[in-house]
Amino acid sequence: MYYKDDFNLTFKEESAFYRYLDDVEKRAEWFRAQSKDLKVEAVTKDSICSPIGNIGLEYLKEDTLKNSGLMIKTPDRSCYLGISAVKSLKGRARIDGKALAELDKETLAYILNECLKVSKGKSLLRFCEGKVRAVLSGDEKDYSIMSMPEVYTIAGAYIYSDFETAAFKSGCADHNLVNATWELRDQRLNESYQELLGRYGKTFNGELSASVRISTSDVGSSGANIFYTVSVNDQYIILGETLKVRHKNCKGTEDFNQNMASIFEYYKAAVQEVLQLCDIWVNHPANAMIGVMKQAGFSKKLIAETVERYRASAGEQPCSAYEIYCGICDVISIVRQQETNERGLLLLEEKVAACVNRRWHELDIPGEIKY
Repeated sequence: MYYKDDFNLTFKEESAFYRYLDDVEKRAEWFRAQSKDLKVEAVTKDSICSPIGNIGLEYLKEDTLKNSGLMIKTPDRSCYLGISAVKSLKGRARIDGKALAELDKETLAYILNECLKVSKGKSLLRFCEGKVRAVLSGDEKDYSIMSMPEVYTIAGAYIYSDFETAAFKSGCADHNLVNATWELRDQRLNESYQELLGRYGKTFNGELSASVRISTSDVGSSGANIFYTVSVNDQYIILGETLKVRHKNCKGTEDFNQNMASIFEYYKAAVQEVLQLCDIWVNHPANAMIGVMKQAGFSKKLIAETVERYRASAGEQPCSAYEIYCGICDVISIVRQQETNERGLLLLEEKVAACVNRRWHELDIPGEIKY
């Protein structure tokens, strides 16, 4: 059921992925309203929203009560608020903080309304699958609408033309984000990885394959981003995000098009960033791994499993942060065995990628550290 806030869909066929994007684009609507004219209400059993095509209003209300518990009114219509819109609505009201999540819905609605009364300018609202999914800035200098089908059409065109072999691997979508991944094979991928590895006195022999993921959002959760991973001799290494194109200055899609023309250069930049970890020497690798994974927000169970796997293969010998990072990347294969869904794996990949820029030296400490 697309209207549900916890909706998510996985695609194995590229044609099905593009059909979904086109269908959503046709059903969705953008509209603007003065921010000071927006009014937020807590949803009750007596709440009524404006009529919607082919979605039962009672089903919408029931799902909203389970999630955001809010509805938003403009001078022209009343709409239930999707959970994906709560963060952007707080942004328009210029308020934030963990305490807001602990308030009852009536109090939260009151605070939002008081703040919206003094807001200036217009808000841009995205209405999709029966609810408002985002409340963004109505100024195109702050947020420019990027057509999702167009973004992925551009991405696919460059990927298939720039690499020797490219194949659609998977796609997934929910109300926050859309992701699509292509598997790549190209001699240049091997050569550039070997060249960069050689600068640090390291070599590898064997097969290298890569994948590139394009992620974007039309609710303000993300720009249009490129995310790389490689597999080297069965070692899965997450290179992370190398490009972020923001929805700003009326040029979102235009900027993305220009940047996709350099997609191979972004691969080299991603490899270079990870390989810089070779310059960081760590005397207590297991402890550093625990500290880095803790900071990145991994669960105690996953940290324990990953560290024990690393210890079993590498022991406690001092090494570079690059070797430890490769060990952290093993968390993906651990989680795959637990039948985690595609969306969960993608979120985990982003956590792993965030480990690259941690303060490794500060976490290289002796003694016993608890998970």
